Amino acid sequence: MNEVNELFTKENVEKIVVPQVVKDDLLNIIEEKLKRAGFYYRIAYRVKTVDSMVNKLIFKDYRRPGTENADKKMQDLVGIRIILYFVDDVDICRKLLDTLFVSPGMWETTENNEYEFKAMKVNGIFRLPAYLSKTIVNPYLSDYVDDTFEVQVRTNSFEGWHEIEHDMRYKGSAFGIGNEALARKMNSILATFELCDDSIVGLLEDLGHQHYKDKKWNDMLRCHYRLKFENEPLHPYIEELFDEDTELAKIFYKFKRPGAIEQLWMDTSEKGIELTVNNIVRIVNQIGPDDERLNEAFKKIDHEKGQNNETVSKRRKFEPFKKLGTYKVFQSHSAIDLTNLSMEDAYKKAVNYIYSWVKSRFLEVFDDLPESVGAYENEMPGYKVAISYDPERLYFKEVTTHLDTKIANRVWISIASIEKMNDTLVFDVSNEYAEPADKYRDNENILFSRPNFYGEIADNIGICDIERLRQTVKSIGNAKEYDVLKKLISDENREFPVVVFVASDDYWVEKFDVDYFAYLVGYYAHIKRVTTEELAEQFAKDYDLDEDEYRDSITVFYPGKKPAASYKSHILNTTFEVIKIEKKKYWNETGCRAFRRQLVSDIRENNVVKQSEYNFSGRGGKK
Repeated sequence: MNEVNELFTKENVEKIVVPQVVKDDLLNIIEEKLKRAGFYYRIAYRVKTVDSMVNKLIFKDYRRPGTENADKKMQDLVGIRIILYFVDDVDICRKLLDTLFVSPGMWETTENNEYEFKAMKVNGIFRLPAYLSKTIVNPYLSDYVDDTFEVQVRTNSFEGWHEIEHDMRYKGSAFGIGNEALARKMNSILATFELCDDSIVGLLEDLGHQHYKDKKWNDMLRCHYRLKFENEPLHPYIEELFDEDTELAKIFYKFKRPGAIEQLWMDTSEKGIELTVNNIVRIVNQIGPDDERLNEAFKKIDHEKGQNNETVSKRRKFEPFKKLGTYKVFQSHSAIDLTNLSMEDAYKKAVNYIYSWVKSRFLEVFDDLPESVGAYENEMPGYKVAISYDPERLYFKEVTTHLDTKIANRVWISIASIEKMNDTLVFDVSNEYAEPADKYRDNENILFSRPNFYGEIADNIGICDIERLRQTVKSIGNAKEYDVLKKLISDENREFPVVVFVASDDYWVEKFDVDYFAYLVGYYAHIKRVTTEELAEQFAKDYDLDEDEYRDSITVFYPGKKPAASYKSHILNTTFEVIKIEKKKYWNETGCRAFRRQLVSDIRENNVVKQSEYNFSGRGGKK
């Protein structure tokens, strides 16, 4: 019996943080497709509980050499469950999900035999989108928990019983030796559920056939395709054609519905195809018979709709072009850390991180991008890549533009440069987007967004703003460290804020979660904590803090501004409104979490709006 891995503890699992954005974006990505395809569905999201994670890590014993899981990680930290109302939708949905993410899922399905019947299971493992995986905080178990998520597809009939069976058979031994009769009874219940699922589909198909014989074409289409149609009835032009030619109508009754659903799923138009019985006929006709009579009918239908919207259409047709406004969402003027690398090696490594990012984003657009970094320039409508590369002078610059994949009329612009200046390797980054100024509204804009390569360079090489920026809290516990802090605060070349915590009461600091705060802003702010009473008193005198409240305070030093101090009495009473217009979510945070949200927001806003004249003499370290 192997000893339990010392890292598989509740304390380590509790430090894993899956932010709200993972839930919001995964559900948005999947639901948008499910709605377009017209599925009747429900969807649920979960993050694996602490106890469940600990039990699974111990049971599976991941990454232990010589075991079956030596090369495996836990793959279901995050889970999505899709509950469908028709059993034949399960296989359709599974195949379509394989087209949604970068790589197809690894699927596991139920295998029943004549002696044992199990609840229908269709589980797939997908790689999290890279930008979401980077948001998950996993300080101790990253080698054991994969950047994947699980998708479970079920029918509504099996939804409840699957959980019961899973707990009884997998997690427990309720149906072990001696309980065979009861196990058989459960098998019969599950078999009944499957029969019900099949019977519902069969019933609707039979009903659709009856409507076909009765020439009730609207009802026929609704029963056969079983999609979440709008109320718009079948157009009289189409009804007339079907009445005249029942063999034509029969084609639409016999057409395999997965083909129509796939067409809806793959549609990439901004609003999607309106889901009506008329449009299903239109889509199926395009895929299958391409009947000229139907084509003419749809021309007349479209013409009539066009006449009704003629005024609007004309106005839109001649709507003038508008200037684009640009909106900066991240900027950094810093230096590459040279403490552990030569200037040449640091340059080469940093450039490769940036170029890898460029390739990952643009290779499908520009298939002639060099395998390794080199000078390059190309553009096509909506996209541009321009790279200047001079390794002898230690100079590199990328300028890229691309269309936003979700928001029409928005163009993203990324600029990054690395350049040798005296004994410093200067690193500049700018991220912004452009769109019509009248479209830019508070509920649509992105206030802050830094490119992935910035964090990769900070993680693996280091970025300096006077001193190296880190996603950790630096303790100030002696006179030497305090002197370094004062020099950092007073340095005129500093570009990022210094945030200093003083805390005699650990309760509010734990609620604030200083470590998580440092993770959020540590690469564009310096996070410090004064840890002794003597230094706290000195800090209060040096920066004119309130003599009664300085012992529990947060002071922020923005470049070129007076220090801004906040005290526990204020922090505990802070409120912060969280608004997500798109999904109509609204709630209030209070106390320490609210203050943390507000402070993160202030730091990011300061980064976006600052307009500094950069003077880079003497930045960074040199080997």
